[in-house]
Amino acid sequence: MKTCFQALYDITNEIAYDIQELNGWQVQALLHMRKAWTGFCKALFVEAKWYNKGYSTSLEEYLSNALISSGAIVISIHSMLSVGSTDEKVINLLGKDEDLAYNISIITRLYNDLGTSMAEKERGDAPSSIYCYAREMNVSEKEAEEQIKNMINNTWKKINGQCLNNQSHNLLPCSFVKVTTNVARMVQCLYQFGDGFGIQDRETRNHIISLLIEPFNLDKTAND
Repeated sequence: MKTCFQALYDITNEIAYDIQELNGWQVQALLHMRKAWTGFCKALFVEAKWYNKGYSTSLEEYLSNALISSGAIVISIHSMLSVGSTDEKVINLLGKDEDLAYNISIITRLYNDLGTSMAEKERGDAPSSIYCYAREMNVSEKEAEEQIKNMINNTWKKINGQCLNNQSHNLLPCSFVKVTTNVARMVQCLYQFGDGFGIQDRETRNHIISLLIEPFNLDKTAND
């Protein structure tokens, strides 16, 4: 655990230093990152206690904690700081019960569960949203998966509606909307064919290569 913490501590400090050097030292990058990682680790600890006690949560209770343990807030804060967002009020929105941030976290957790729940069950992790729903509603895992997919679709509708509403009324800064929505898109890309994060040699790998590597090679060839 000390080794893992040291690695996290070092890389977080390094990223914060680079962000502040690039965007100005008035940006409290390290403070925001530490808060995000602290919340994330505390949420994981809650899940660990559930697992060790054999505690069965309702879907509502599971999602309440999963909004933090999904990692969406951690990713969004790092992303916003990295693209040069220096507005403290905007960054702090990610730590509050704000509708768009809430739905981005829901999307992140549910996509992750669809892609990893089987492997997690086999290795003895805490139950995912699929198993929480199946147990709570007394339905099969297949039926629960379909319900989770419906929840994802409905959440996307809410996100799209919130983005359109914001575009019309300018309720939130464009940078906040763009970064958080792109987090949800990224998560969908990673998990649409299964666990594209933990298993990196399948369709997701091909997508990333075609997006980041092959266009670069084509441009280089054209320039040569």
